[in-house]
Amino acid sequence: MVKVVVHVYANLAELFESKHIDISAPVATVRELINFISAAYNPQFKELLIDAKTGHVRRFHKILVNGRDIDFLNKLDTGIADGDDVSFFPPVAGG
Repeated sequence: MVKVVVHVYANLAELFESKHIDISAPVATVRELINFISAAYNPQFKELLIDAKTGHVRRFHKILVNGRDIDFLNKLDTGIADGDDVSFFPPVAGG
């Protein structure tokens, strides 16, 4: 069981009561965390983040573990540990 702080932004935050969620869960990877959040809080979370056809993070979405982009780590198989901060960002446009 790990305790992590999850941060969700923009339209992803609309799925939850808060932009910051303290989670205790039996998970070891980002993929498992996404599955846990979807099952425990809101199934739309995974639908918005993960492309069902490819199983990969949707284009332009960003996931950070302790401020590091998982694209440069182990992608969805990036490990998470007790005390980590995991942030989920949908695509954002503006200027």
